Amino acid sequence: MEKHYPVECPRCGTAFACKVNSVSKCDCMYVDLTPLELQYIRENTESGTCLCMNCLMELKKAYHQHSSE
Repeated sequence: MEKHYPVECPRCGTAFACKVNSVSKCDCMYVDLTPLELQYIRENTESGTCLCMNCLMELKKAYHQHSSE
């Protein structure tokens, strides 16, 4: 199996490189998410799927907008 392979973000359809075999190099490791942000993302996306960095950032922002209401 390839170390990195292209996947499609299930939320927006953007193609990105999944680095599941090198998680420390994965783009998602560069998005600083709190436990509450992670919980919000899990509750608002398909469980167990990888998301692109842009969607992670959008969901992080949405969490803060939602929690401030």
